Amino acid sequence: MLGNQTIERLQQIFSSSSQTYGGLTLDLHCNRFGPTALFQICECAVMTNRLEVLNLSGNRLTDACGSYLFTILQKCKALYSLNVEQCSITSRTVQKMADALHEGSALSHLSLGNNNPISGNTMLSLLSKLASLKRFSELSLTGIKLSKLMVDKLCVLAQSSCLSGFLLGGTYIGSGGATKLTEALSCASQELLRLDLSNCGLTTPDFSQLCTNLSQINIVDLNLGGNSFTLEECDAIRALLSNPQCSLRSLTLDRCNLGLAGTVGIIQALAGNDQLEELRVAENTNLALQRTLQYDEDAQDVSPGTDQNQRTNAEANDHIDPDKMEVPDSEDEEAVHEDTRAATGPDGSCASSCQRNSSSGCHAIQELADAIISAKQLKVLDLSRNGLSEEDIQSLYSAWASGPRGDGMARKHVAKEVVHFAVDGMNCCGLKPCCRRDLQM
Repeated sequence: MLGNQTIERLQQIFSSSSQTYGGLTLDLHCNRFGPTALFQICECAVMTNRLEVLNLSGNRLTDACGSYLFTILQKCKALYSLNVEQCSITSRTVQKMADALHEGSALSHLSLGNNNPISGNTMLSLLSKLASLKRFSELSLTGIKLSKLMVDKLCVLAQSSCLSGFLLGGTYIGSGGATKLTEALSCASQELLRLDLSNCGLTTPDFSQLCTNLSQINIVDLNLGGNSFTLEECDAIRALLSNPQCSLRSLTLDRCNLGLAGTVGIIQALAGNDQLEELRVAENTNLALQRTLQYDEDAQDVSPGTDQNQRTNAEANDHIDPDKMEVPDSEDEEAVHEDTRAATGPDGSCASSCQRNSSSGCHAIQELADAIISAKQLKVLDLSRNGLSEEDIQSLYSAWASGPRGDGMARKHVAKEVVHFAVDGMNCCGLKPCCRRDLQM
């Protein structure tokens, strides 16, 4: 954890340097920098002349940094990427940032998410300024709730700028707002590389139209995680993946309440899709819990009958006349034992009953394995936190390692609840979220 003194030392180093050329990237995220650190940057001419990328996310800057951010945006002519996510800033600072922007600004990437409160008027002012920038291409507003007026202004930005990324996770834009935005994006000439609509409350009836719009945008990376989908939404996603126009290469559907059947259906839709390479469907079912509940139900079904049989046998034994007892021959005894095994299982317990009732779960796992085999183009598959047993994982990995992913190319990362399948050359986990380098940087 670095503090303000680190920037003071960096300032001394740069000030004593005679090098005045070359771009400068300052990645200072998740430290203990405050407004003083920004003051040091403003006071160093070498920094302001060379600074291209500034990442301050995760530092408690507060609104005391407003004037310094204003100065940085005005003085740093080469600055094209600024990240101030989760910096405890409010409308006051955001308005100063908007005031600092002008048509000649080089800014192309702005990350402003997880800062509250930010008023609607301030956001409208900022979006209007961003729409006037010639080079602006990527905006992150993660966690900032969007009003209808803000969505309308985002549509204007989408039509006036050559956007490559819209990160709107947790904005609760809804299916209606997302549909309106994707319609605006479909009119743009540039391909949208990334669209994050996670935790946005996407539901019917607009979701089908949203998926239709998504197939026309030529989007590459789509995140729909955290939206609770029904069978109707699952069918819309399957239709999107089956559409020949679909250009998705990465799709995230974590925590979407798909269930095992929904997950199987979506992977089955990839049989004719030769574009999608990465699919993440973590935390969509809990097979371990389902099996436990099934076992409890089976135990309840078996126990009453067993108790009744035991009571009936006990009553019958009380009235048996020893002189009238007959010893069964070996064939009769074997038939009785066969009937007992058929009713209660080979060990006299309800285990066999559980195995019979869990056959549907085994069948679903086999369907999932078959779907994985048919999705030949997949290079990364995340099945984490779905309650898969070791036997399930081994069965699914055998399917993954077949076909084009065979010949030693297949890889797996299994630890606790993590279940990642990948191939050589593909990183299944990447870096921690706070250390993941932006694709555009």
